[in-house]
Amino acid sequence: MPTILTGVVDDADILSNQRVVDMSPTIAQLEPDEAPLTTMLQKVGKRAAFSQKVEWLSDELVPRLTTLSASAASDLTALAVATGTGTYFRPGDVVRIATTGENCSVSAVSANTVYVTRALGGVTALSAASGVDLIKVGNAAAEGATLGTLIQTKKVANYNYAQIQRDPWGFTNTLVASKLYGGPEPANEAKKKLIEHKRQLENSLFWGVRDLNTSGSTPIGYVGGIFQYVTSNITSVGGNLTESVMETFLRTAFRYGSQNKVMFVSPLVASAMSSFAQGKLALPSVDTNKYGVSLGQYQSASGAVIQIMIKRDWLDFQSANNQYGGIGVVVDMEDVKMRPLRDTVLKPDRQANDEDSVKQEYLTEWSFELGQEKKHAIIRGITGY
Repeated sequence: MPTILTGVVDDADILSNQRVVDMSPTIAQLEPDEAPLTTMLQKVGKRAAFSQKVEWLSDELVPRLTTLSASAASDLTALAVATGTGTYFRPGDVVRIATTGENCSVSAVSANTVYVTRALGGVTALSAASGVDLIKVGNAAAEGATLGTLIQTKKVANYNYAQIQRDPWGFTNTLVASKLYGGPEPANEAKKKLIEHKRQLENSLFWGVRDLNTSGSTPIGYVGGIFQYVTSNITSVGGNLTESVMETFLRTAFRYGSQNKVMFVSPLVASAMSSFAQGKLALPSVDTNKYGVSLGQYQSASGAVIQIMIKRDWLDFQSANNQYGGIGVVVDMEDVKMRPLRDTVLKPDRQANDEDSVKQEYLTEWSFELGQEKKHAIIRGITGY
């Protein structure tokens, strides 16, 4: 028997099956494709790998700076220098004690003791405190002399491993054949998975730890990232970011390498850097409708200009105790390379032959090369401004 409706039929009386759903043709995604470092390296900083282990050599000039490890009286001719730095010098070198302006001639070197003739040029020898700079100015050889002591730096071998990253997805063929809002599967999911895949590549570029696990039947490689290799230029703030702290940090960040550097920052750090200028802005009128600074570049006092790239997803992280919500990472883009052994590819038809489904995956086997770690820098521990 049919159901009888009396009176005016309203919206609640009809069958829900009868109603056409007012559905948007697109699915609103929470997060866009944001993996700027990965994208940059895939476009310009990439060189194919041909082994599961990638290796490179780094080198540097013979250092010319150390510090006194003990005070030196005005008549002392044996200068104690910082551990491991005596080898920087050889007989004939001219060294300068920075606080007194006295030049000395090196006569011999033994371990961490530099033997000198004091008061070159008739300058009065003065006492110098422990910890002051001792600078190699140059070398003065006698006429007709032999080569003397030869010193040079030894190249350093560096390496990283290739990591296989796989991001799969799948649907039954019944679902694939169905008409769906937002587009068909698995094409719709493929767009999402590519974003996820790139984000995880990016995370590994920053926070991967190099390792090769050979305990199982087949090895597992783990790629090391920027935080693994950068150990020299790390600034821990432990509080508010100020202009003076930023300038000090950037002097270190630009000491070595190219001027082509990008600073990847959390939103908190971006706000802190924008506040430097914002606090000095003069309003054009009382009825202005725009105020503030959107920072895309930062020019340091030295004239170096650094590109600012905001990592919006780092807003999710905490900033206390050097966590990643309060960090900035300066990367010399001319000193880093993606090293794909197998570049990112969409692998279709990964299901078994007798399986009534569709399975696909994105797969990348890749490594990362960072040439000289002193060309890069990390600032961390920023909790406010």
